[in-house]
Amino acid sequence: MQTANLNPEALILDFGGVIYQIDHARQQKAFAQAGLNNFDELYSQAQQSPLFADLECGRISGRDFIQLLQAWLGSGFGSEQIEELWNSILVGFPDSNIILLNKLRKKYRLFLLSNTNAIHHQIFIDQFKQSYGYDFDSLFEQTFWSFKMGKRKPDADIYQEVLSKVPIPGAQCLFIDDTRKNVDAAIHSGLPAYWLESGTSLPDIFDRNLNLLL
Repeated sequence: MQTANLNPEALILDFGGVIYQIDHARQQKAFAQAGLNNFDELYSQAQQSPLFADLECGRISGRDFIQLLQAWLGSGFGSEQIEELWNSILVGFPDSNIILLNKLRKKYRLFLLSNTNAIHHQIFIDQFKQSYGYDFDSLFEQTFWSFKMGKRKPDADIYQEVLSKVPIPGAQCLFIDDTRKNVDAAIHSGLPAYWLESGTSLPDIFDRNLNLLL
């Protein structure tokens, strides 16, 4: 199930896997090496335990979350080491994506909708400022982060809230996400959406004139 609005006025972009490079396998490997061999069952792109969902919705603090992970791993791990393991999923910003975003904002109204948590958010916001010298959020008219909203994709209420706050009719928007269930849920909520499949980068779906190639 996929709709592709080829002439949208606005783009609503996911963050991890679309703008920012993440590596779930690297994170799973890091936790396995630390002794938590079932981490891939607890947390993955497809299915998350309530603990991780609570973190992404801001229902649990970063400090409490790290302490719970520490309890799973055992007392031999300090909080800083646990946080380092948790952050091992973060890779960085491909320059090509940032160059593209600065071009796209001249043609489209840009918004962002992301499932993330306060721990990771602070890391990549700082990374961006250090690398590019300005604030990441300035690329968008509005940014919607799950941990600040208290809700997350693919739940319908997050799309409904975004549609109520974006000053453009939903039919004139296009949501781009790298997770199929998030795309399907957006479409079901009335938001045209496109699934950015694995192996495809954001620049791949635009031509030299910034028109969509869907």
